[in-house]
This record gives sequence, C-alpha cells and structure tokens, in this order.
Amino acid sequence: MAISYRSAVASDTGRARSNNEDRVAYIRTPHGSLWMVCDGMGGHAAGEKAAELAIQATVDFLSRADSLPPIELLQRALYEANEAIYKIAQLHPQYRRMGTTCVMALYQEGLVYYAHVGDSRLYLYRDGKLEQKTLDHSYVQFLISQGLLTLEEAEYHPRRHVILRALGLSSRPEPEVAPQPIWVQPGDQLLLCSDGLNTMLSNEQIADLLGQNLSVTDKASQLIQAANQAGGLDNISVALVEFI
Repeated sequence: MAISYRSAVASDTGRARSNNEDRVAYIRTPHGSLWMVCDGMGGHAAGEKAAELAIQATVDFLSRADSLPPIELLQRALYEANEAIYKIAQLHPQYRRMGTTCVMALYQEGLVYYAHVGDSRLYLYRDGKLEQKTLDHSYVQFLISQGLLTLEEAEYHPRRHVILRALGLSSRPEPEVAPQPIWVQPGDQLLLCSDGLNTMLSNEQIADLLGQNLSVTDKASQLIQAANQAGGLDNISVALVEFI
C-alpha cells in the first residue's frame, strides 16, 4: 500500500526576541521530499543568513546530485551547507562566527532518512507516543550521556543552551546521519523543530497536541501558539509531516 503525506511548516519570532533567526523549509527534490529546520546564531542578521545559506546550499546540491544512497546524500548536503556558510563568514567580517543548527528529513517511498547538527530535533509520533529520534549536540546532553546529569537537572542547567556542533563554525563539520531510516506507516507523524519549541513544551504537551483531531496545518500552528503561551523565549519553528 502506497503511503502519502500531508505536511506544514511554520515559524515564529517568539515573545522575547526581536528578530527570527530560524528558517524552515519543505522542498520536493529529485531525490524525494525534504524538510529542514535551521536555527541560526551570530547576531547582526548573521544567524538568519547562516540558516538561509544552509537551506539554499542543500537544495542546490540535491538538485544537481547524482543518484546516491540517501545517507550519503544527506551527509554530502550538510558538508556543502557548511562550506557555503564558512566561506561567507571568512569573506565578510559582519558574518564572522555565524553558524546554524540543522535537522533534515528526506522521504523516499515509505522511508525517512534523517540527519542533524546541533540541538534542533526530530521526533516520531506513533500510536499516541512521542519518541525523540535525534540526540542534541549540546553540553548538557554530553553530561547526560556521561551519567553526570539527569534529565531533570538539565532543564535548569546554566549552560543548557550551549551547543557543541553547528554548521559554519569550522571547515570540518561533524554532522550526524542516522544509520537506519524510519519505516513510516499510516498515522505516523514526523516533527522537526528548533529548540524554541522543546524548551518551552514537555514531550507530554507536544504529544497531546499531535494527538488532537486537527489538520496538520492547525497542529503546527497550535504547537507554536502553545510555546508562546509558555513563554516564547526563543524563535519557534516546526515542520510537521502526517503520513496517510
């Protein structure tokens, strides 16, 4: 049985920031459908520049790339994105040290391949349960992985916003491409988001919203609205895919 999908992307500045450094995209490429969420950093418009470059470089690469294994496609796309950002940052002083997180998902014939750099996340919602599929490249996640910090302590750690990897900060990026794809089934939902969502809402709150009998567009809007009602301390971006 063929599986199709409905999707929606949305982004909001939030209630505490004056500009939105997030960028989100849904693109049909020769290699399948692609969703991306990027959370830029750098100040003075550099963050949004880095996020925009990451998406544009990825789309450009996938539009010209030969037929390759999907995992290799994602890895090379992230390297291309890193090079594009790093090159501009070296040429223009106002963009020095700009960078961006990135999470991407590529859908091909029932399979979702995914990759990420930084702390933008991918979740799978299935049968009423929410599963985080990516692990943040962050300082607190490193401490958690070493058994030095609990999940509860991480929520209040003073360095919880420090990330250890991002695109554009060096000439040698460290993207993480999932070794196995997700076999999707009707009823599954895939959520890509910047940390402006998951730092404001718990997994239980996100799952409750995804479980509502709403259109995928309304669910995306409700997620952003809920994050803003919880404080909206950062830019908030989501890409939501519902398989049918």
